[in-house]
Amino acid sequence: MTWTRLHMRVTTPVFCGDGSVDDAQIRPPSIRGAMRFWLRAMAGVIVGNDLRSLGKIEDAVLGRTEASSPVRLRVPAQPGASVETRPAFLRPGHGADPKWIAYLLGPGLTSWSSQHKAAVLNRAHVPAGREFDLLLRFSTGDQHRHARDCALAALWLAVAFGGIGSRPRRGFGGLAITGAENLPDGWDEARIRTPDANSYTSHIVDGLLWPRILADKAFPALVGLAKDLKVPTPRSEEGHARYPMLSHPRQARRDTAAGGAPRTFSSWEAALSHGGALLRSFRATEEVDEARYSPKLKTWEWFEVVNGPERDFQLGALGLPIVFKQDIEVHAETRENGTAEKLRRASPLWLRPVGDGDELRLLSFGFLSEFLPGPEAAEVHLWKDGRRSKELHTTTEDLHNMVHGYIERLSGEDLPN
Repeated sequence: MTWTRLHMRVTTPVFCGDGSVDDAQIRPPSIRGAMRFWLRAMAGVIVGNDLRSLGKIEDAVLGRTEASSPVRLRVPAQPGASVETRPAFLRPGHGADPKWIAYLLGPGLTSWSSQHKAAVLNRAHVPAGREFDLLLRFSTGDQHRHARDCALAALWLAVAFGGIGSRPRRGFGGLAITGAENLPDGWDEARIRTPDANSYTSHIVDGLLWPRILADKAFPALVGLAKDLKVPTPRSEEGHARYPMLSHPRQARRDTAAGGAPRTFSSWEAALSHGGALLRSFRATEEVDEARYSPKLKTWEWFEVVNGPERDFQLGALGLPIVFKQDIEVHAETRENGTAEKLRRASPLWLRPVGDGDELRLLSFGFLSEFLPGPEAAEVHLWKDGRRSKELHTTTEDLHNMVHGYIERLSGEDLPN
């Protein structure tokens, strides 16, 4: 069997592994994990909320514990990691403010250095600009043809819209396919390359639509798998309205929102700095004169929910848990046998610098699924000093409003002065 070789480039810093330089590598499990997410988003168009059939398609394409995947991945040579704690993107320059890049990285990847009076990295990373090859080998036979096409399409989506490792929803872990060799029959190098910035225009205007490569390859392949699994398929895009609200992301126009900044950027740092500053001003709307930082803003929820009587917590729709200060946090949880189990709700909002060179665009999109899906009733609580303070209310409507609100801000206006 021949290996397909994809030439890859790191477009934004990749944070994989446990943070050590030996573990900060681009490994097949990280790539396969991103492929699983996007495969589910594609398959959701076919199976709706039928999670059992969704799992069967996922198993057929990417394997499970009992049966290996018909798609093998290999990274023959690592691009090399950096342990620099103050890389260039956390220092002034690039037309960017490093504090907003640190804001998007979050406290898990950065910490405050009193020596430098700035944020520093506390994990190794693969820097932007590094290159490597990704090898893929597909099992032969007609029974694996659908799995092959779905796997390549899921990989293409993961690279075009997502990322790998930590913080891909905030623009990190970005990759690009720059070339290919020994592609399977029916695939060509020109179309599997990651699109340039201008190619994202239709997606920005109309939502996160099916790219042509997926319409030609993945959708028929998914229909083929669904037919084999006796899963009913809708006849048209309008047919999706028959489905109830999705419990998982689905890549259909009705279930996504997307938009982009009205200008181009000279670097990924400038693009993400702009997106991070706008996200902060979107989340924090209350002016605080005595604040020692700039901009002097705090969230409405800090005053009215954490330190006030309100229980509506719309901010939680952008991801939980939220840690306000030490010993003050909000998280979702379920109770089982009298014990609270904390849940993580990843942000539905994605940021993504797209394009190459010094003409980058900043794309933002979100999946409009349920806020806290699942058979177990989940609740959102404020905790103070290790004790539950009060129950809060965050809804699916909040999620949709927050996604639409940020994308409208990003698409319709520049940052306020």
